Amino acid sequence: YPQGEPRLQGFELVDGEYQPLESRLVAGERVIRSEVLGLDVRVDGELLRFRDAATGADVRHRPEVEADEERAEAKAREEAAQRKAAEARAERESARAERESARAEREASRAEQQAARASREAAARSAAEARVAELEAALRRSRAGPPP
Repeated sequence: YPQGEPRLQGFELVDGEYQPLESRLVAGERVIRSEVLGLDVRVDGELLRFRDAATGADVRHRPEVEADEERAEAKAREEAAQRKAAEARAERESARAERESARAEREASRAEQQAARASREAAARSAAEARVAELEAALRRSRAGPPP
């Protein structure tokens, strides 16, 4: 740029002739308002930056939008991976719980079988003791001789 000329210049077509647009200094930056576009234009390094005059929001450049999209996609992939890992952990925990439940059922069944066997053995012992008592009584009677 020739010395003394501002780096940012804008023109508008008025009655077939280009007329320079006035620039203003905003927060230390030279800004030109384009009424046709509804944007304020400023220089940012080697780029032109556009700001929506109505909202004050900057219009982002394609690389910025693409970078945001890539970050969003990476975040979505990471979240999907985390969900998948959590689902796998939940499935493993569910399988473990099912194994524990089956083991507990087997142990309960074994305990019931042992209790039933103990009950049968106790009944058989009682019957055997009662039979022994009968036989001992019969033996005592037979040794005592016939009743008078």
